[in-house]
Amino acid sequence: MRVIAWLVEGTWPACVDAVRTHAPEADEVVLLHVSGPDVPEVAHGAFAGLLGRGGPKRDPGTRLEDLGSTSAAELLEAAAERLGRPCV
Repeated sequence: MRVIAWLVEGTWPACVDAVRTHAPEADEVVLLHVSGPDVPEVAHGAFAGLLGRGGPKRDPGTRLEDLGSTSAAELLEAAAERLGRPCV
């Protein structure tokens, strides 16, 4: 059987602990984190409202996308470590 654990900031440790407690060792565990595009899109839109002043390198939406990806990767890494068994 495959167990999918949907992880979000704040409550992911309890979710991982529940998987560790209730999922049999033979089950495949999939850790899932989903981030919405809302915040980076708002930042892109605000920057576009400046009509390109400052150049594309200064678009804050790109920085927010990068931060979100890094944060998600760190969360998944911490969750896998806390789980203490093979997971995807």
